Amino acid sequence: MCKAVLNYWDRLRKTKQYPIKYDENGNYLSGGGYYEDQTSEIVSQKTVSGGSEIEVFEQFYKLNNSLRYCNGSYYKFAEKEWEEKYKEWLKSPDYKSKSFNLFYGGGIVD
Repeated sequence: MCKAVLNYWDRLRKTKQYPIKYDENGNYLSGGGYYEDQTSEIVSQKTVSGGSEIEVFEQFYKLNNSLRYCNGSYYKFAEKEWEEKYKEWLKSPDYKSKSFNLFYGGGIVD
């Protein structure tokens, strides 16, 4: 049984304030306005498991594929070792033979 921990990253859309700048005499120069911070942060973790590394990779792929229209949201392996193995799998004949079905999930494409 193989297990991998995934970090779920999401864009939190926090409102932040630009720093206010003053000259040496204390006169206002610029800043003070507000903006929406678009950076992603880890908001949760999920453990995926399978009978082999390939099953774990397929689950990871499907989880990320389900977020393809959610800007700033994605899963990433918590451990660098899993990330490196996943990148190797993406180059393998096994992935190439499954990629269409993984992406479209059995849907009809015309």
